[in-house]
Amino acid sequence: MKEKETSRYLKGKATKKKIFAVAKELILSKGYSNVTVDEICEKCSLSKGAFYIHYKSKEDIVKKLYRDDFSEYMEEHFGKYINENEEASPVEKLKTFMMVALGFPIIVGEELTKLTFVVNLSQNSTEPSFFSDCIEQELLIKAIADGISTSIFKTALSVDEVVNYIYSFLTGAFITWCLSDADYDIGQASEKYVDTLIKGLL
Repeated sequence: MKEKETSRYLKGKATKKKIFAVAKELILSKGYSNVTVDEICEKCSLSKGAFYIHYKSKEDIVKKLYRDDFSEYMEEHFGKYINENEEASPVEKLKTFMMVALGFPIIVGEELTKLTFVVNLSQNSTEPSFFSDCIEQELLIKAIADGISTSIFKTALSVDEVVNYIYSFLTGAFITWCLSDADYDIGQASEKYVDTLIKGLL
């Protein structure tokens, strides 16, 4: 019985992975509005019923697509920075974290960034933050905690409050960039605001 359950679980996991891979390819090549669940199912040789076992909607795939790519991007860039600069100050780590994060919308593009925020706003999500599970949170928390414990950050805010403060800033920066139709370099334009935010913690 356990062997059958394991086999069914692995088959389901493989199916979900296949749906995501096909949907990602279609959305990135054709644009979100030009892709239907029927088309995804046809490409996967699945019924719509099988699709809805794994995903509630096409929007769920968009959220996962953005989050997975963001998480991979932060791990590759910020994670690498931390590994190579363990002795950097909490201030340097925090600024690097924010500047790396601000580079992501340019990498994935305006359309997918806008779409992700639209999807998140249209679904009544109970998640505390859009960024909370797609950014290297442990590394960020450690940098902030180190800054507070060594009195480099002389803030009255807790670690969690500082994290939420940073996520709120990033959310606002991403949305403002989207509303401008990506008319500027978000990282370059935001650096002085990042410096001001960090200065407020010192």
